[in-house]
Amino acid sequence: MELNAKTIMNRLQKETELLKPITPENSKKLKSVLVGMLSDLQQVCMDNDIDVMLAYGSALGAVRHKGFIPWDDDLDVYMSRSDWNKFKSIFKSLMGDKYELEGPNANENAPKQTFAKIYLKGTDLTDIYDLNTPYLHGIYIDIFILDNLASNTIGRKFDAKVSEILKFIINSQTYYEYPNPLIEKFMKMKTSTHLYLNFRKFLGFMISFKSHTFWCNWFDKFFSRHKKTSLGLTQFSWSREVFDRSVYYPCSEGDFEGLKVKLPGNVHEYLRKSYGDDYMELPPMEKREDHMIINLDFGKC
Repeated sequence: MELNAKTIMNRLQKETELLKPITPENSKKLKSVLVGMLSDLQQVCMDNDIDVMLAYGSALGAVRHKGFIPWDDDLDVYMSRSDWNKFKSIFKSLMGDKYELEGPNANENAPKQTFAKIYLKGTDLTDIYDLNTPYLHGIYIDIFILDNLASNTIGRKFDAKVSEILKFIINSQTYYEYPNPLIEKFMKMKTSTHLYLNFRKFLGFMISFKSHTFWCNWFDKFFSRHKKTSLGLTQFSWSREVFDRSVYYPCSEGDFEGLKVKLPGNVHEYLRKSYGDDYMELPPMEKREDHMIINLDFGKC
């Protein structure tokens, strides 16, 4: 049996009481809270001439379901680099009473990853990857930054390969600094995955002369260095998809759980290249993944 991420999650669910799927009742409430967060985010962005558009599965959900993908319960958005810089500068004064911002070069909160998140204060959403880490926990929206590309093909290929390697190494630092007892237990079930775990921890050790925050911030600065507007845009921190600028801007409009939202300008081209020509068709049941969590607390919501 292949010991991949989904297999590990299934085994963990069966063999530990810590990990559990979100109940239908809590999923409904979580989605309601996320829609409220999105509404707040959109209002601040609209008032300050910032484009924030749905990304990835959230964009797919808006087009295919007019809301969340039924078995999905998270939210992803895009901002351009210039809009992100503006948003960072106004966040604390306009949203800081209710929300926390985490991201590279964003503020005093240590970034968990190379992209950003907005957390709703007074809530907790802890999944398996949060276990034994010092980072913020809470109900969140992911923010992915769109950056300009290098002006030539060689530069673009270089950036793509460097981003892939750097993300792998930076994430390895978490394996080394914050060992996850649940993941380690199941990675050690098979020789190949045990060796893989040790390799990731070794890479993490090799860069531990600098903090995880340093590396996330450095990654962010490195890939924001192309100041000249190019015909294409990409998102380095999560994937390496490259689209013509016209696929993103100007934004189009859509509906999401009763909200009017912004979407990539040519959203059908975006979804076709991201998910395939049949993106409007529902995937088979075995490809629909539940969000497994350790704890969910809505606080005063």
